[in-house]
Amino acid sequence: MQISFGKQPFIKAGSNIRTFSFQTGQIFSGAIQKLFPNDTALIRAGGRAFAAKLEVPLEAGKNYWFQTVLVDGEVRLKMLSEADANDNAGKALLPQMQLPPGKTFQSLVSYLAERGIPFTKNDIAAIGAWLKHVPDLANGLETAALMQEGFPVTEGVFTSLRTFVQNTPVDQLLNRLQQALQQGEQTPETRQLLALIRELGAGNGQVTGEALRLQIKEKIQKMGLFYEAGLLHGDKTADKGGLPLKALLVELLQKGGGTKAARDAADEIVQKLNGQQLLSLPGGAVQHIWMEIPLSFARFQTNAVVQWSGRRKKDGKIDSNYCKIIFYLNLQFMKETLVEMNVQNRIVSIRISSLKKGLQEAVKPFLPALKEGLSKTGYTLSDVRFGEFQPGAVRAALSRPDVSGKGVDLRI
Repeated sequence: MQISFGKQPFIKAGSNIRTFSFQTGQIFSGAIQKLFPNDTALIRAGGRAFAAKLEVPLEAGKNYWFQTVLVDGEVRLKMLSEADANDNAGKALLPQMQLPPGKTFQSLVSYLAERGIPFTKNDIAAIGAWLKHVPDLANGLETAALMQEGFPVTEGVFTSLRTFVQNTPVDQLLNRLQQALQQGEQTPETRQLLALIRELGAGNGQVTGEALRLQIKEKIQKMGLFYEAGLLHGDKTADKGGLPLKALLVELLQKGGGTKAARDAADEIVQKLNGQQLLSLPGGAVQHIWMEIPLSFARFQTNAVVQWSGRRKKDGKIDSNYCKIIFYLNLQFMKETLVEMNVQNRIVSIRISSLKKGLQEAVKPFLPALKEGLSKTGYTLSDVRFGEFQPGAVRAALSRPDVSGKGVDLRI
């Protein structure tokens, strides 16, 4: 059962209040920020605030563990216990959830609590068990937080999202697969895969905008990023000789073909593609589309990471009047480059972050043509800003934005 926010007359305008959607059984750590008359309090969890009617004595400034429960058809907050100021990785909460005290479960509860992400006992039990088999705990914890955005809590989803989160470039994965296939028996299936990998690594050598657009379109099709969606809509263009990479890899895994190294590499690519598709599933009012595409130029190969985010129209498409597009590329001369384009009512603002010195002066001669090109398609360029590329900038830029909503009064 989900809850939506109601008006909070005692909260000043401009307060950082965002959507806080609960389901029954979820647990979270919250602080009593302020007490008001009539036994009302302002509770803050993970930077989000909401009002609640107090039915048990609580103290301002203290942290508590709460659980959402359904009482007589109404969702309420049940106070489980007081939370340690340092929280000790949720150590006090684990016995109440009848979960083992080890480092894995404590780290998981602490990681989610610090980010204000609610969870259920069943989620913690399942994810904690999978985390024990993950070589990189930090990677696993980031995946666990991502799963709480509404994804099914299954081991398959966890594996796909973890492969996506660990962020191994797709061209490296393809090179690994190619080497493993070349070392094994050359069957018709492996030869077909090798031929497709070579096509994915090929380019026309041109760096014009139109050439790049055509290459991206071709690579999307050959990778099979939307292969299943095409099948669902009756797309019959992909015959046996034209199957995309993902379909061929799934076939290889199902038949147990190739060497173990080849199957492991194939599985990692499939999981990465699955992770991208999971993150592109429609969710609420905002639609996200994620892609990582290998690009080839005359003497240089790289990856393009692309994210589209925007309001979803009734037909399911992203509203091109209000959206955000992010490109991340590691280019031969500009090195790591991040381009963020925001569109608000068809007014475009662009920010370019790069390690290349003097980029602003180098780009300036091309800005009039950019402005004219956007104008011909009905868009207005408002400004282009430049900045130095910072570590972690890609992860921060590609984080999924929140959707504003109304608040909720909860009874504890």
